[in-house]
Amino acid sequence: MAFVVAYAGLGLALSLRYAPLGDLGVEADFFAELAPAAQAVAAGRLDVANYPFKGPLYSLALAPVHALLAPLGVGWYRAAVVLSLVCAALTLLVVHRLARRLAGARTAAVVLVLTASTKVFFIHAQKAASDPLFTLLVVGAAALLLGRAPGRAACLAAGAVAGLSWLARDVGVVVAAWATLVLLAVDPDRLPRRRRLEAVALLWGGFALVAGPWLAVTRVQAGRWLASRNLQNIVDEFYGGARAAEVPAGGFGSLGALVAHDPAHFAGHYLANLPRHFAADLNEVTGLTYGALALVGLGVLAWRRPDRRQVAFLLLGVVMFLALGALFHRPRFALPMVPAWALVTALALERLPRWRAPACLAVAGLVVALHAGHIHRSIVFYDRQQPRHLEAAIAAAPAWTAGAVAGHPGRPLVLMARKGHLAHYAHLAYAPYPSQAADPPDLVARARARGADFLVVGEIERQLLPDRAMLDHLEALPGVAVAWRDPLTIVYRLLPPGDPAGS
Repeated sequence: MAFVVAYAGLGLALSLRYAPLGDLGVEADFFAELAPAAQAVAAGRLDVANYPFKGPLYSLALAPVHALLAPLGVGWYRAAVVLSLVCAALTLLVVHRLARRLAGARTAAVVLVLTASTKVFFIHAQKAASDPLFTLLVVGAAALLLGRAPGRAACLAAGAVAGLSWLARDVGVVVAAWATLVLLAVDPDRLPRRRRLEAVALLWGGFALVAGPWLAVTRVQAGRWLASRNLQNIVDEFYGGARAAEVPAGGFGSLGALVAHDPAHFAGHYLANLPRHFAADLNEVTGLTYGALALVGLGVLAWRRPDRRQVAFLLLGVVMFLALGALFHRPRFALPMVPAWALVTALALERLPRWRAPACLAVAGLVVALHAGHIHRSIVFYDRQQPRHLEAAIAAAPAWTAGAVAGHPGRPLVLMARKGHLAHYAHLAYAPYPSQAADPPDLVARARARGADFLVVGEIERQLLPDRAMLDHLEALPGVAVAWRDPLTIVYRLLPPGDPAGS
């Protein structure tokens, strides 16, 4: 417990020191989608349209955390960081307790240290993102199922937590599928067939109890049971680039339709993804050095096999890996697999004929030292990704939004930018830049079509322009005025038709 509390405290201190605004990578999704959805929940609205790629659970968790911390002056971004740190700390506690049940105290200590020190786990523990919450739910479901003989309550609870993981991420349905496989095929407790079938029924019953209300809300609001656009990520992976022309005019209506369109291409691309993702995980998740230890551990376990309960937990990492093979690779997607890598290494150390304790200390110390270097480089990288050029515009936001607020009472003002940071901190609705614009007048026309009241030109926007100065004088266009300007950022106001200043 002391280790976990210190871990969370260190993560918060580093976030306060090196992440004042939120980075331009994964945290950009927070400002564009997660924060607005949580703010809507806090205002009493649960709109399916606010969840194009993720379920509602993260916003339902973040809203009360923000409400609890707001009296202390904590904003939405920092509240999200606190939520991630709490989820990471609870994940470590659950993983330690489960590893102790699976293999003893020494193995549990090694798994705890290796999981906590793995770069991708530590870095994302302090990110405003849904990954730590999802990881907690995945290992929580595993702990409920594997902690002891799966009684009725445990199976029902494991199914409910698996349902929560699905409400956090669509891939969470894999957790329920893994649990079904464990009960029917691995059968750690060697239950009678009738008991196993009953356990599976209870598992999916718990899943349905949690997932059912959201399915019903989606049906009412969207007219269909599932409204997630996550299938588009798979389409982009299999039919992006040169094969984009093969996508039917109406797109693919389901994963089955995508597979049936060209089964040979789907199978070939998927099977080629697996070794690519495995190599990327070794390089970007465990790191090549720790990954080499884990690979040696896999060889040792093939020789001296783990018991059924240990196999069941390791199988969770395998099933999650196979599911993610259908998507593009991101290191943070592999977060639920980090405890499995740690357990592989710890179990291999337990199979040494002698000197197990010194070997555990040596390996744990080596991994901590190696990943401390990886973590330092990542912190420096994300520190450079902080959009500090927006700080002056954020501080002046009450002044440059005042006139527009007075002119549009009762309507949320919209700011269009490449990233959602400035819109969030200025308390404006966010609209993303169009993917393409022919010239400055076309950009302004597209901004007006999206209902934008403000248009930002800053360092982020200029990075994608062939001429970095091509948007520096939009005020020369009709209906465009400068709301804020400093050497780094320009905020243009798009004046409404008939406005004297605009004409």
